[in-house]
Amino acid sequence: MKLISLKIKDQKGFSSLHNGFKINFHYENPEKYPYEDLSGFHPFCFAGLNGTGKSNVLEALVNIFYHMECCALKFKPEKFKPNFNPSISTPNAFEIEYFIGLNDGRSYILPNFYKVRITKLENKPPKMLTQRYPFTKDEVWQKESVISLGEKHRATSKSFLPDLVIGYSSGENEILSIPFIKTRLIQYDEYIQALKSGDYYHEPESSLIYMDYELTQAVLLANLLFQNGEVLKPLSQELGLKRIRSFRLNFNLHKQIINEGQRVSITQQLNIERIDKLKKCATSWFEYPINDDCDRLVLDFFVDSETISAVQKEGNFTDAFDFFRALQIMYVLNNRKVDDVIKEQVYQSKGFYTEGKIPISEPSEQVFYFLEYYLEIQKEGEDTPKKMLMKNLSDGEHQFLHTMGICLLLKNHRTLILLDEPETHFNPDWRSRFIKILKNSIELGGGNNMLNDIILTSHSPFIISDCLPDKVIVFEKNEKTKYKVECNYASSLGIKTFGTSINILSNLIYDKRNTIGNHALDKLKIYKQRYDQGEDGQKVIDDLNRTFGDSIEKLMLIKEITEKDNL
Repeated sequence: MKLISLKIKDQKGFSSLHNGFKINFHYENPEKYPYEDLSGFHPFCFAGLNGTGKSNVLEALVNIFYHMECCALKFKPEKFKPNFNPSISTPNAFEIEYFIGLNDGRSYILPNFYKVRITKLENKPPKMLTQRYPFTKDEVWQKESVISLGEKHRATSKSFLPDLVIGYSSGENEILSIPFIKTRLIQYDEYIQALKSGDYYHEPESSLIYMDYELTQAVLLANLLFQNGEVLKPLSQELGLKRIRSFRLNFNLHKQIINEGQRVSITQQLNIERIDKLKKCATSWFEYPINDDCDRLVLDFFVDSETISAVQKEGNFTDAFDFFRALQIMYVLNNRKVDDVIKEQVYQSKGFYTEGKIPISEPSEQVFYFLEYYLEIQKEGEDTPKKMLMKNLSDGEHQFLHTMGICLLLKNHRTLILLDEPETHFNPDWRSRFIKILKNSIELGGGNNMLNDIILTSHSPFIISDCLPDKVIVFEKNEKTKYKVECNYASSLGIKTFGTSINILSNLIYDKRNTIGNHALDKLKIYKQRYDQGEDGQKVIDDLNRTFGDSIEKLMLIKEITEKDNL
């Protein structure tokens, strides 16, 4: 899919985005589409100071697709129903347009795509219109049903929504994560309903997935077991990651009370479809009772070529995402201790605060978690690789694995990937090469760029300098418009982002003119004051060189002193 535009029409606005806020994606003027360039690798970058609304756009997108998903869901949990109103959303009025292909067997090229327009007025259900290629004014718009009519009548809008909406944040973004938390609870209840009814269960109906630490472990594992060496080359070059050495999957098969007091294993619906397949691939496994209410299943994997062949064998797991999906469903079952009171509180949340509401279960209360997750890593300067627990990697290494892994795993799915400051813990070298590494890996993996859209927010001039000026949007709050959020393409601001010096970008986008820290700058001013008050210029210069490293600011002061004193 490819986003076209988003407009906020809510009288109250949404967070810092005012009523009337509009952003065009990929094209400054969506009426003049150069369609062909949509097929290239062009991550979309939001830049600007803190508090200028970059993350709020990601949050609005997640909330909109969450609302559309909830309208279209065939299964709606009992505690969810009274807390969801198709006519009320956050934001409560909006318009969004995007291109998307259907999962109908046709190739994902623009002539097979649809243009989708979703419009919602305040306190009214949303409406979806679709238009076939070539999207001219003469093409007829087709109205799609938005709200499902029970479990046997799926809304047609579901076919035109992304397969997956992925959220990732390097820090705590409470507003971004809330729709994903709600979705996990819906997915859990959907599974339990299938368990009670005995219906076949394959995967969740809803598409939102928030990539927290636990799930990104599954992302990395799936990639390491399925991607070829060329695709994984950046992980070896940047992190020294040679392979996964071993891991343990731990399952607590808690008994679940279903119809008429019958107690069955909570994973019963997954045994044949998922768990039995994992058993076939494991190096060894054992199962034993903990108590009357729970058995424990432990699967150990020593990863070698035979293990990888078993995982990829026909009849087991079809691809990396299929393997990841198996673990993601298990992870959803960890919500078993969230009671109905908590669910109602979370469902009622309007997008502000849920921390502390979801209980953090002890490992014994969880259904699934990783143990003994060992990687083989060869650090620069070391002769041989060493075994290392994944949890012992640095924050930057974790973040690199997370962001790279997410994009690689989902490259062949209709996906909207929203990355909130994915480079926070990167060193400058990784920041300067992140876009290039991502591009090369996805292209080597054979990903179809028409299938997904990647939007990231960033404060890094290194990231921005690797993005084209018509793919960078600069956010700011303008005093003349009473601090309303404004966003403009870097190209329309005359900023040639691609290949531009990070110092120039810091000045143009972040209004950061100095190249050294403010504390050092204040100290530099003291040296200037000493000279202005009559101290010998050569002595000031000597003291400067002893105290300060090289910088433009120091050189400019030295130049000023030498010219005045003819030194």
